[in-house]
Amino acid sequence: MIARKMIFIYGAALLLLLSNRVLAQGNASKLVPKDSTLMYINGEGTFLRLGKKDGATFNLASTVQSGYQYNQLDSIVVTGTNGATTDIKTNTNRLSLNLVRISFTASGLKDKVSLGIVNDFTGTSGILEGWVGISVLNNHGKLILGQKQTNTNNRLAMADEKYASIMAQSLAGKSNDGIVYGGLMQNFVGSTREGGIYFETNFTLNKCRIYPSVSLTTGKGQNFFSTQSGPGLKYGGRIDVMPMGDFIKNGAFVADDIYREPKPKLAIGVAGSYNVKANSPIGSDNGLITAIYNNTKVQDWANYRKVVADFIYKNNGFALVGEYINGSIYGKNLYTNAVATTRLTDSTASAFYNLGNAFNLQGSYITKGGWAFNGRFSHITPETYIPTSLVHNQTWYTVGVNKYLSGNALKIGLNVNYIQDNNSALLKKMLTGNLAIQLIF
Repeated sequence: MIARKMIFIYGAALLLLLSNRVLAQGNASKLVPKDSTLMYINGEGTFLRLGKKDGATFNLASTVQSGYQYNQLDSIVVTGTNGATTDIKTNTNRLSLNLVRISFTASGLKDKVSLGIVNDFTGTSGILEGWVGISVLNNHGKLILGQKQTNTNNRLAMADEKYASIMAQSLAGKSNDGIVYGGLMQNFVGSTREGGIYFETNFTLNKCRIYPSVSLTTGKGQNFFSTQSGPGLKYGGRIDVMPMGDFIKNGAFVADDIYREPKPKLAIGVAGSYNVKANSPIGSDNGLITAIYNNTKVQDWANYRKVVADFIYKNNGFALVGEYINGSIYGKNLYTNAVATTRLTDSTASAFYNLGNAFNLQGSYITKGGWAFNGRFSHITPETYIPTSLVHNQTWYTVGVNKYLSGNALKIGLNVNYIQDNNSALLKKMLTGNLAIQLIF
């Protein structure tokens, strides 16, 4: 099934190329030469452009990241009512391929039509992204159909993983399967891609750049190309305000100031989503919750709400990012047993959904020679807590250093993470170190 869909998507790219060829033939009588260019840009891949004006543009880029990880886990298990404890220490290490991806984007008909495909060779889904976009409002807006990075998460979840300042194992494009993104995203984001319909636009108001967007997705995370279960859709929106003008390229969604903004730049964003009948703990997966029922004794789910606020400031190699997320639910007449006698309360709901708050503060500086130094602090607070709550009181500390080479095409990085996870029955302290090398070509 997935193979057929991949053939369809790549076939669409071929049709886009052919459509531009047809236009070129139609204008042949004007005897205007149509030049084509092939160019490789360090850190961005290979670009093919057909024609001077209305030709199609193609970009092919591959990312390969390998790494070594060392973990030291110190677990203090509470073993009795008298407060007795058992201290268990575990050390592990492993070598792995963190990222192996190929991305393909194309645009044509004077950028009125575009598409994108990302293949993931280290995760559980062959197609990480697959979408087609149509430009509207004189290229100030775009309507997109397919699976892509959603607009309802925090700022750093909207950046391509190859631009993450922390390099480490991360599989399936999900923030809760590795150390890369930190505690805020592991607890309240999960999948960073979602399938559905997106509308994006932008405009200028008194030299201030404004980027609003809205979305209607399946509410099942990156399962757009697979079978989905459960009713309900996810409604979301986001707005970004840049009072000092646009950042260089996609710099507003990259943690480090890899392009070294020559003038101060600031972006402030607010996002929100409402996932109707979410059947996964963060509203970003498929069919993980099965033990909630309504008053007619039929399986049901609560609605999952998420609110996000964030900012990023950059200037001359310095970058500061702040993010806040709140996850909550809404649902009436819900029960935790099939006979509909035990109500779903705020406390018991915490065993089914990730409820609470988290904030993240990250700073970094890149020298002109390409050395980047960064630090991050994250704190997670559950809305209510019982021993089976999915969200615990956590604190994350991260420090790291990266070396960018060849125009960001090559990156070598080392980071250390210290995590305190407080649970009434299990107190965990984990020290993790990652050494990684990444190549973009």
